[in-house]
Amino acid sequence: LELQGGCCGICGRIEDPLRVDHCHESGAVRGLLCHLCNSGIGMLGDNEATLQRAVEYLRRAREGQP
Repeated sequence: LELQGGCCGICGRIEDPLRVDHCHESGAVRGLLCHLCNSGIGMLGDNEATLQRAVEYLRRAREGQP
């Protein structure tokens, strides 16, 4: 918690309590996340490629591209 400045490791939101995020394969703790960020990456399967595609989708939408 101290290493993250008391906030979510993704969005920076201060929430009490933060959730302990962990790798579902190894069980290793990755950090602390707010409910929304923890749910969001979980709903996308903790998959980096899928998360990257989501980022690209949001960028295209912001720029008015399909």
